[in-house]
Amino acid sequence: MKVKRTMNKTVYHTALIILLLIAWFQQAATAQSPQLNEEKYWDYRDRLKNEFMIGVGAEMGMSIPASIRDTVSGTLQWTDCTMALAEYIGVLAMEFRILSNRSVNTDETVEELFYALYALNRLDYYAELFFGGTPSLNGFFMRDDIAEDSLDMDEVLEHLNQGLSSHKITKLNSDYMNLIPRNNEESLDQAILLITGLGLVKRCVPEDVVYLNGKEIQEFQDFETSLSLEAGHIIKRIVNYMKEGDSVTVHLDPADPNLYGIQGDAWDFLIKNPISMLEVLRGPNAFFLSKGYTSAKYHLTGVESLTTDTTSDMLADTIFLYFEEYILPNDQDFKAINLEAMANYWPEGQQEDTAFTGYNAKILGPRSKSQSYEWIPMLHQLMFEGSDNYLMSEVPPDTLFYNDPAGYYEYLINLAPPEGPYNYGDSLYPNWEWSSTSRTIQPGRRGEISNAFPGNYDGLDYMMYYNMFTLLFSDPIDIPEPVPNSILVYPNPFRDQLRMKTRGNHDIIMVHIIDMAGKVVYSESFSGIHGQSLNLGSLSPGIYLLVLKMNNKSYEIKKIVKHNF
Repeated sequence: MKVKRTMNKTVYHTALIILLLIAWFQQAATAQSPQLNEEKYWDYRDRLKNEFMIGVGAEMGMSIPASIRDTVSGTLQWTDCTMALAEYIGVLAMEFRILSNRSVNTDETVEELFYALYALNRLDYYAELFFGGTPSLNGFFMRDDIAEDSLDMDEVLEHLNQGLSSHKITKLNSDYMNLIPRNNEESLDQAILLITGLGLVKRCVPEDVVYLNGKEIQEFQDFETSLSLEAGHIIKRIVNYMKEGDSVTVHLDPADPNLYGIQGDAWDFLIKNPISMLEVLRGPNAFFLSKGYTSAKYHLTGVESLTTDTTSDMLADTIFLYFEEYILPNDQDFKAINLEAMANYWPEGQQEDTAFTGYNAKILGPRSKSQSYEWIPMLHQLMFEGSDNYLMSEVPPDTLFYNDPAGYYEYLINLAPPEGPYNYGDSLYPNWEWSSTSRTIQPGRRGEISNAFPGNYDGLDYMMYYNMFTLLFSDPIDIPEPVPNSILVYPNPFRDQLRMKTRGNHDIIMVHIIDMAGKVVYSESFSGIHGQSLNLGSLSPGIYLLVLKMNNKSYEIKKIVKHNF
């Protein structure tokens, strides 16, 4: 006797979707597209402003991204956050150029970039006051100015939590509030990243771009109005302060010759606190990298760093040229290659000469790949308008993406999780490549299972990669203007409740949650919603796929993680 087997179209369609989703999960990198990565970029941008910043503006604490949002302890953490600020500045600069290339309105980007630069000047100007001295815009900066007692915490927490019923941020943590004030001093590696972000402003933003608030052109603290010129002023102040190694006080007076970074003739590069005149607590000795700093400054501002200290000058030259053949150990080589990408100093040591951009590209490509700093060759290309990228030139010929750096970059970009990067230890992260606090700055932290830095991360690493890739390898004509129709799903990871919110005209009409065995563990239909909360407390802890069907018959897929905190 034959048993008649029937399956209605809805069941068949659901089963087919499940099979496709399992294949998608296993082959995530190949399922992406330029359009999906574009939407992912703008989701990351919204996430950054809503979940990692207390606001955009001139006031204390504003326009500085946090690094880690720990939903377990309820802490939003700013640590070494001038690095995050540096990448934020670079991301905005490249975003401006991308949008300009597409003839898309850039007003919001310009506003954010203005206040990000303003925030950096704020950290410079008030650094001396923080350590008990007189404010000075002289190139010595502190790491952040986030202080709970200077903020309206009710307003801040309402903004950061956006109506969440659980996993709320309840406190802020920063170097500014550290029990040891010296932990808020600058360091040489922060200076490198800041010069990088500011250099991208110089390369991507024309000098005639200013910020108009209403009909009034807004000024920076040193009376400059051009975003690009201000980036150059800040580069000169930072490098000159390290070079001089003294406590020169620069007042907000247009007649002060040091206000725009006019330097003397010393050659110190031992970073000191201008109030105590002690070396800064972390990363004080920038001498061995000093030719990288001064050459980057030259290429980005056109200003040389002359000195009468010829002995120090020659020794610094010898040391930095030596780094062409010597890879610094213990993850320190990042500092040398980051600076070299902006200095182009090898092999001749002539900072004015750009004849060797191809030579430097051949060194930086394989060297960066071997240490997982794959964005460095793209930085070099952007700084010197080069076409050469040798990232994949020295891998074995049978390696995937051999001599195809664009393919490798696209592969990495595809892997970035749509919900944003996070890592809560014990392999609880969405993708290994993007499981570090910063894929750009600390790639060695990928997959680490320690509890040193648990949390959701700001995603600036992805935004850096995406914008660099877009400028260098993508045809902007083929990429549409951002379409704000994707769905925000938060918090992720979650414990009991998951919220969904659409950012466009489409409604969610069906929700499926699928476990890694391909089993549908939750389903719900709706007549049409822009936002909804799901009570998922009964689900077991683990990784799931969230499938959302829209009223335009399209599907959106999110990876979600259920915690049992």
